[in-house]
Amino acid sequence: MTNNKISFLIRILILSITLFSHNSYASRSLPEFSAKYAIQKFNVKLAEAHYQLSYTDKGYKFTQNTKLFGVASMFAKDTVSAVSYIDKVRSNLLLSKYSYIQTGREKNKDEDIEILWNTYKNTLKGRITGVARSEKIDLRINQEIWDALSFQIPLMIEANEEVKEYPYKAFIGGEINDYNFVLTSSKKITFADRDYKAIQLVRTDPNRNRQLHIWLIPALNNIPVTIENYRDGKEHSRMQLESVSFNHNKPYIDQPENSDDDH
Repeated sequence: MTNNKISFLIRILILSITLFSHNSYASRSLPEFSAKYAIQKFNVKLAEAHYQLSYTDKGYKFTQNTKLFGVASMFAKDTVSAVSYIDKVRSNLLLSKYSYIQTGREKNKDEDIEILWNTYKNTLKGRITGVARSEKIDLRINQEIWDALSFQIPLMIEANEEVKEYPYKAFIGGEINDYNFVLTSSKKITFADRDYKAIQLVRTDPNRNRQLHIWLIPALNNIPVTIENYRDGKEHSRMQLESVSFNHNKPYIDQPENSDDDH
């Protein structure tokens, strides 16, 4: 495989694996947490993603930092850094700021937006301004909206086996789109040497033969344990939870079969 093909594959993995979201209200608080994921292709770890949720005076700050791993880091130096600010406003969780910065060969992927909300007399109206993919943004919305990072917060709060469908609106690539996740199944998994029940939500792209499968662990605050990208019915890439710590307590650490001890 040539360097250009490897670099292209890496960009696809970093950019596409988190393109989903969910619509919710602030029904309960989440713990602060720090999680590490392996981004894999053909069971080989190509990148590592670190997520951290922390409290602010208004609500939550959620950050993601992704860098290449192992052999992949020898062919390219692509990185992704993103941060979302989500405020608690009455009974709502509202995205207020989002920033996305990518380094590497792919250009014009950066985003930097703010959302000004009007909740006067129980109305919910927002104005999105900023820059996305080198284009100025000025959009009006009248319901909650999420980005490619902040989806995890409402998803962790609300996902359960009693609710089958999860519709939402997402701001991705400078546009607002409708997405829908369906809860399809559950199974027993082993994580950090313990057995857990995991529930699966699936999003099917209505325009292309692609699906996104996400497995959550209800007993661990609905932390996503596996995220799988499918294309033409076959797994294209996945993101696998390696460790997570809640409220700065002792972390749950999994030992992947294909770990790179020399890295």
